Amino acid sequence: MANELVAVRDNWLDLADRLKDLPMPFEQEIFLTECDIAGTLHVDDIMIKAQGVLDGTVVELVLRREPGNEHDKMAICVETPDGKKLGYVPKGDNKILARLMDAGKMLSARVVYKQVENHWLHIRMAIAMKEA
Repeated sequence: MANELVAVRDNWLDLADRLKDLPMPFEQEIFLTECDIAGTLHVDDIMIKAQGVLDGTVVELVLRREPGNEHDKMAICVETPDGKKLGYVPKGDNKILARLMDAGKMLSARVVYKQVENHWLHIRMAIAMKEA
């Protein structure tokens, strides 16, 4: 009986050793979508607020739900890490993202493209989900 228990223990330890390198669910970010930031033309002092994005020092962006937004109940505001508003997730892209956020999921955004085009600040972002 003791030999059988040792064999079972050894099998479990061997299995645990082989599984330790497998990624855990949601251990890494899950890419959801890529989209442009909408409404940058309507943000006062956008070039000043986005200076960190333009010079490359700001790569991570903050997504904040605005369920009380009078124009869009699914609105998601896009901000710099220090709280400067850059615009919104486009209305056509925000419904599922807003529902995920309302369900308590953590979404993050990362700048993937930036360019000033004819007085318009074009910022493209990748949005991902990560479990806390």
